[in-house]
Amino acid sequence: MKFSLRNAFFLVAFCSAAPVSYAQGVDTIVEVPTTAHSSALIEIPTAQNLASNPDNNLTLAGEYKSAKNVVEEQKPVCWNWYADFGYVSEYNFRGTNLTPDADGALILNAAVSKWGFTLGFADIYQLGTAHADSWSIGEGGGGGHGTKGFLNFVPETTQDHFNEIDVYLQYHHEFGPVDVTVGNMGFFIDRNVETFATFQILSFPLTTTPVNTVGDEQFDRVYIRIATSVIPHIQPWIQYYQTIYSEGQDKGVLSSGELSRIFPKIFPPPSKGGQFPPIHERNNSLGGYLEGRLRGNFQITPWLDFNPFGIISVSFHDRTEPVENPVKFHDFIRAKTLSGWNVAQAGCEFPIHLFHVVGYSAGPCAPPDLHVDLVPSFTYSYHISRPPIGTDRDEIFGGAKIALTF
Repeated sequence: MKFSLRNAFFLVAFCSAAPVSYAQGVDTIVEVPTTAHSSALIEIPTAQNLASNPDNNLTLAGEYKSAKNVVEEQKPVCWNWYADFGYVSEYNFRGTNLTPDADGALILNAAVSKWGFTLGFADIYQLGTAHADSWSIGEGGGGGHGTKGFLNFVPETTQDHFNEIDVYLQYHHEFGPVDVTVGNMGFFIDRNVETFATFQILSFPLTTTPVNTVGDEQFDRVYIRIATSVIPHIQPWIQYYQTIYSEGQDKGVLSSGELSRIFPKIFPPPSKGGQFPPIHERNNSLGGYLEGRLRGNFQITPWLDFNPFGIISVSFHDRTEPVENPVKFHDFIRAKTLSGWNVAQAGCEFPIHLFHVVGYSAGPCAPPDLHVDLVPSFTYSYHISRPPIGTDRDEIFGGAKIALTF
């Protein structure tokens, strides 16, 4: 298991710091809380607490006043807002490390809810440069690895820019103890990436050449989530995603003439002409993804929560994996679609309630009710299927964010 000093630092620091979870793990869907949670350090009420005076009477500067008709009725909450900004040591999406060996990523989430609808936005920005010994670094899991034997063709992909923007709209409705959420999410990935392949005899490099790789990508997915809150402190849910649109710079690794031009006797062009098939086989068919989660919410102190979570998922041609026991040259450079168990993850968040401020409202809506939390977290990820190149079977990553609910 790859366990760098950076990841070890996150694990120790976050578990020793010690969670209501707004987005368990690294996921782009944010749940906007509809009820305020207990806070701790600072409370600024808009009116004096009259509980100690059963007659609701006040004495101000020696003058007797009655407050019975002065106390304002509780106003309805018209909008629910949520935002967070933070850092993660790696951007791990559905078990795939999309920023391998980079310096982590910055993540921004924002969402607003009304009448059961939530409009949300997420931005993920890579820090540093990512590297993988594969033919690509892609949302679908990357390409294959280099050939092995007397003659080797070894790839290396470098990603010096990665920015993903996600926009979603969802609707939530309660049917008794069952909560149902349906939505649509668009993914827009902008990356600057290049791949070079080195031809070797045994381990001696002879020639290095640039090859095509996966660049910008766009996806659109619909989803449905079914959850329940009848179990105290624990919320199970099951969610299914279906890709309905997939487009991007998902090219064949090598054109029909490139390898033949460089090594005409060793690598003849594909028999059907044109170029080798795309290295992301999954983009030829729109796949689905099923995910089950358990989320916990336990208050440790008035200012600290503990929110554990567990995730297990199944891919229906949505993820990819390297070709097992490759024989033909193209089997080494492509990734085939995955149909089966994908990844299992477990982790926790530790929301630390920094402060709580209640504002003032002269209109029909309730006053602003601001909660600010510091939320450290960590996740352990186990890849059940063969992990894509650039992702370890066992991964530990963590981060922290500032979360605002109002």
